[in-house]
Amino acid sequence: MIVMMNHIAIGRRGTGVLQDLRYGWRAMRKTPVFTAFAVLTLGLGIGAAAMVFTIVNTVLLHALPVPDPAQLAALYDAGSKGAKPHSPTLPLAYANFTDYAEHQACFRGIAAFTPPMVMTLSTGARPERVFGEFVSSQYFDTLGLSPATGRFFAPDENTRPGSAPVAVLSYSTWKTRFSGATSVVGRRLQLNNVVFTVIGVAPPHFLGVSAVFGPDFWLPATMSESAFPAELRNALSDRSKPLFHVVGRLRPHSTLAQAQANLDTITAVLEREYPAADEGHGISARPVTEELYANAGGAGGMVFGSAVLLAVVALILAIACANIANLLLARAATRRREIAVRVAIGAGRGRLVRQLLTESALLSLLAFLAGVGIGYAGCRFVWSFVPAEVVANMAAPRLDTSVLLGALTASLATAFLFGLAPALRASKTDVVSGLKEDTGTTGRRRRTVTLANLLLAGQVSFSLLCLVTAALIFQAVERAYTIDPGFQSNRLALFMMNPSQAGYDEVRVKEFYRMALDRVANLPGVAAASWASGLPFWNTPSRSVLIDGAEQRRKSSGIPSVVVTVGPDYLGVVGIPLVEGRSFSDSDDDASLPVALINEALARENWPDGNALGHRFQLASEGRARQVIGIVKNANYTTLGEAAQPCVYVPLRQNFVAGMVLYVGSRQDPAAVLGSVQREIEALDANIQITDVRTGAKLIEQVLWGPRVCVALLGVFSSLALILAGVGLYSVMAYSVTRRKKEIGLRMALGASRAAILRLVLADGMVVVCYGIAGGLAACLLIGRMLSRVLFGLSAADPVSIGAASLVLVSVALVACYVPARSATRIDPLAALREQ
Repeated sequence: MIVMMNHIAIGRRGTGVLQDLRYGWRAMRKTPVFTAFAVLTLGLGIGAAAMVFTIVNTVLLHALPVPDPAQLAALYDAGSKGAKPHSPTLPLAYANFTDYAEHQACFRGIAAFTPPMVMTLSTGARPERVFGEFVSSQYFDTLGLSPATGRFFAPDENTRPGSAPVAVLSYSTWKTRFSGATSVVGRRLQLNNVVFTVIGVAPPHFLGVSAVFGPDFWLPATMSESAFPAELRNALSDRSKPLFHVVGRLRPHSTLAQAQANLDTITAVLEREYPAADEGHGISARPVTEELYANAGGAGGMVFGSAVLLAVVALILAIACANIANLLLARAATRRREIAVRVAIGAGRGRLVRQLLTESALLSLLAFLAGVGIGYAGCRFVWSFVPAEVVANMAAPRLDTSVLLGALTASLATAFLFGLAPALRASKTDVVSGLKEDTGTTGRRRRTVTLANLLLAGQVSFSLLCLVTAALIFQAVERAYTIDPGFQSNRLALFMMNPSQAGYDEVRVKEFYRMALDRVANLPGVAAASWASGLPFWNTPSRSVLIDGAEQRRKSSGIPSVVVTVGPDYLGVVGIPLVEGRSFSDSDDDASLPVALINEALARENWPDGNALGHRFQLASEGRARQVIGIVKNANYTTLGEAAQPCVYVPLRQNFVAGMVLYVGSRQDPAAVLGSVQREIEALDANIQITDVRTGAKLIEQVLWGPRVCVALLGVFSSLALILAGVGLYSVMAYSVTRRKKEIGLRMALGASRAAILRLVLADGMVVVCYGIAGGLAACLLIGRMLSRVLFGLSAADPVSIGAASLVLVSVALVACYVPARSATRIDPLAALREQ
């Protein structure tokens, strides 16, 4: 009997839930305007949250789509033993990597890879720029990946240099460049004048050990001697050329500390066996996240930016919830008679709360569907700003199960948050008063108004917080454009090319450099031109500077430094001032004394007394010492506004580099000389591809691409918050005017003027707005301290940002309050009293 009664009770509960769902659906259909407005309002909030969570999910939560990414570690040459945890690091030399891989005991697998390198893909038409990574044979196995089609590298394909001209395509390149055809396996491609055979395709979303940017191809490291630039073709055997980044997968129960201790013992052996290259060097095992975000400003900056966006969309969602809660409060008041009838015929309070929460849940589910669509469309819109030439190399937003579950959870949580208070208040409806026809009021229901005002004040506070955050970041990015990068960018054009990829040997490359420079320098509109290795902001410390006489020239005294190879006129073209000494000249060639320029940071660090000129130092990969002939101003080498870091400039005539960048200084707008310079290069040899063309202004914009996208998102989100708050304020004030129609009519009948009524209603709304602004300003001062690290020196309490945001919010609030107040002044006293 008891079991039967339990089954009956469960059946009744199930039937009751179905009845609630059916009734809630009918109620929404009867009020289509309310339903559409509520779904759109909440959908915008959920859409903003889904959009940001999709981005965070792509670049943070699933940045490395491999099994057990927490078991991976990145290995670096720390430059010197005992280096601090966050000290500058260098890649490893390949020969050192092979020794570590052979003798280590804490990793199941260990693999080496280069950063994405610019390569030339020769097709039937004009050569194309692509990006390739050279990797060891265990690369994909260490990461635990399986190919989308074909196979990965076999162990015997990484044993003898030049023995395995095979390639693995990235999934995006396979889809975009080869239309996803399975016949691509076995196809022959010419990269850097070397023919490779495609053997497989990497799995979807895999960019390599990077969260943001990946290559088009992965190639065996043993092919580097054939496909590397000429000056790097001995990189597999030269222990003084650190080019390879390393990732390892820890064995079960092994820790990073144990791996570090094991690697240190191997380092000691290498020091004894190869003192010329490895003496004093240390190795650092670090979390793989350092490698993932190495080209995106570091993991800390990525996490901070994501946290700011998540906080902003949380505020927007809270505003949307407050908006819907106020609407439900107003709707519950219009349903007092219906609810009173339900209570009169025996409905309990719990039953009423369940019914009203069910209606809120239905609204939130519809909003979830709308929000997912809005969020995905927003992500695609943001990613549409990625340059077309690298879209296949960039991380693409992934709307996967975790994003959908997150959006659904947010939807259900908001249903509870915005529906509970109105449901509880409606369930307390008095039967007698509720059954009366008169639902108006001649006084203010203090408890209801207090709750509505509290929600309104919260909306205003959150909106102000969003607006101030957006204004501060916008001001900071504008300020970033005024930061002096240490070189002139307004009249600068840059052209990247590598003649060796067109089959040129060293003699022909040098002749091409000379002829191209002569022809470009004489073009109309060109003030000067020079060659240099690498683009600004693409340089990182890559070689150690060994100061002559420092601890008997031990490698442990090496200073990780940026090294740039430049032509004689480089300083004049880019506008880097020479502080002391002389610049390079045409006579600084292989037959003369090896010389170098250093920046102020390196000079102050090693010669604080100011006597750097004439001193000698050695670069780790060279067997000769260089004499300091000049000191130049510090510049930004890796990112805009960076702390000063050591840099060495060496003359091109003494340090041959096959791949260079032509720096062209223009007399006016650099865009005007782009076409003429490209035509001159093509006239010399149409087979030499200019793989990258930029102006200095475009270069700065690309460096600030991430902050500019963040500003755009914050601008959209803050505008959305402002609109939601304005609409919420208007709806509550309009409902208040409707509820107080009898009171207003009575006041006017007793002699109140229309201006007095206008002031009365405006005061009711603006008092709440003032309280909200006060709370928002207090929150802004607290949040501002957290933002100070990314404001490029702008004060977190910047009065322009705070004042502009407050002015915009007050203006919108005035309009939102004025429209209902204006309608209140048009109430006919006789008609209002007669209706009641």
